[in-house]
Amino acid sequence: MVLTCVHDLQPKRLIQMITGELIRCYPLSMARVAGEPMPVRHAIISDCSGWIRVKLWGQDAVDALLGHFIEIRNVWCYQKNGSLWLSVGRQSSLRFRTQP
Repeated sequence: MVLTCVHDLQPKRLIQMITGELIRCYPLSMARVAGEPMPVRHAIISDCSGWIRVKLWGQDAVDALLGHFIEIRNVWCYQKNGSLWLSVGRQSSLRFRTQP
């Protein structure tokens, strides 16, 4: 798996792996997915090269805590309102850690 730094991210790309610290967690909200309510949370992760916004879904959105380190595999990078975002989808895998 190739580790990508925030600085190297480009929109409309599938990122194999990225890691970083959760430096901001926005309030949990609910969205409808296939007619069912699902938790969603916006967060910001940071590595040594910069920071990026992340959209977390389901139990991952509930489990996200400020200061946790996160490893995301197979995440989609896209551009919204001039900013880059990562969206953790069904094909993504995510792991929270308390240390890098």
